Amino acid sequence: MKKLLLILFLVTPLSFAQLLLEENFNYGTTDNPDITSLTSSWIRHSGIQGPAYVAAGLNYVGYPSSGIGGALSFTNGSSGVNDGDIHRKFSDSVTTAQNIYAFFMLNLASARTTSDYFFHLGPYTIGTTFRGRVYARNFGSGYVVGLGKSSETRTEDSSIVFNYNQTYLFVLKYIFNPAAADDDQVVLYAYDNTFPLTEPGSPILTIGPIGTGVGSDPANIGAVAIRQGTNSPTGLVDGIRIATDWNSIVPVELTSFNATVSGTNVLLKWTTATEVNNSGFDVERKTSNSDWKKIGFVPGAGTISEKQSYTFSDKNLNKGRYQYRLRQIDFDGTFEYSKVVEVEVISPSKFELAQNYPNPFNPTTAISFTIPQSGNVKLAVYNLLGQEVAVLVNEFREAGTYDVGFNASNLNSGVYLYKLEVNGLTFTKKMTLLK
Repeated sequence: MKKLLLILFLVTPLSFAQLLLEENFNYGTTDNPDITSLTSSWIRHSGIQGPAYVAAGLNYVGYPSSGIGGALSFTNGSSGVNDGDIHRKFSDSVTTAQNIYAFFMLNLASARTTSDYFFHLGPYTIGTTFRGRVYARNFGSGYVVGLGKSSETRTEDSSIVFNYNQTYLFVLKYIFNPAAADDDQVVLYAYDNTFPLTEPGSPILTIGPIGTGVGSDPANIGAVAIRQGTNSPTGLVDGIRIATDWNSIVPVELTSFNATVSGTNVLLKWTTATEVNNSGFDVERKTSNSDWKKIGFVPGAGTISEKQSYTFSDKNLNKGRYQYRLRQIDFDGTFEYSKVVEVEVISPSKFELAQNYPNPFNPTTAISFTIPQSGNVKLAVYNLLGQEVAVLVNEFREAGTYDVGFNASNLNSGVYLYKLEVNGLTFTKKMTLLK
């Protein structure tokens, strides 16, 4: 059967959830000693040199920002040499009581015996208000990490020794509370080979919460910073993702969304790379003469880090252009819309009865037929004696392409005829039932 086939693809991953900041350091294939010369997103607030950009980025299995672009290279500095401290502002500052999660990949080449911090958060206008300070200190053949809310003595856990030249995933959690000046808290999680879909997952290290009673809390949190101090470690940071809830770090991420037209039917297909708390997808359709309308629902997979594939069929459409989008819904009722795909349905030009599929069959098969104009339609099944054994369709149908199922569980094996009668025309084909 001749079919018109139109396919629209969206190959760029679509992320439903919103991040306050996503930095994958995708600034080209050439190393550069100064990241601020490549992008205005990073602002130097202290010093004059570095940090550097390297074109080879970091990888961490399961992390959405793994293997994208390059990385930021930082080290310890002195006046005028590797002394640049830089920050990047969030898309919006956090001013109400909530958690802020800063995920980042880290690979250290070396650390000094005197601990110093290299990663921290701060207010939107950062000044010298550095909060949530992450430290590293050389310890035997590896290093240990520490955490401070502000300039108080860091909290360090030397029971977990990290390996140099290995990529880890860290999560800095800042618990922001504007009710008082000394009640913000910070937590640090570290992971070596697993990706936590929910908090906290299975970290190899947890420090905190700490910080209650340490004063001078900022009025907002709105920036992330990389520091090159006198005793800062040397290494790479990559894949910084910041949000106010853990689930937004790993959103329901569409890796493809396409629409295929066959006759008067539209088949939607989409895949997800990751899902967190995904109840499912409302499928919505729009035409030039109508607003968006829900036409179906496809259940989601909940929370999963494996690829998932989905389909939805919109059948027996009239001629015209149609737009489709997905409304992804979390279990708590929050939702986000996908981008839109558009297709055109063209009316069939001739009557056609397709061969059933599968054929031979046992005991079910599908029969497709196309009618270019509306009319009374009868589709029936006959044995070789000409006796009618089943009526599948006997009603008025609009022009279009139709798929009809046939269950022959009550019939014996053999060859049968199926006949389409419409507008004075008759079409007949054979099919074989093998039990």
